[in-house]
Amino acid sequence: MLKERIFTFREIAIWTAILGSVVGYQLWQRADPAPLTMALPGIEQRS
Repeated sequence: MLKERIFTFREIAIWTAILGSVVGYQLWQRADPAPLTMALPGIEQRS
């Protein structure tokens, strides 16, 4: 009887991407100041 793997490579890649994006978003929100949120208002005013 073959032992079935708990996770396939595809599932591991998907969960890594999800968890990585969540952690990255939280770190980006705590960045002071957040570079993107500071740049966007300046770009909008120039237009």
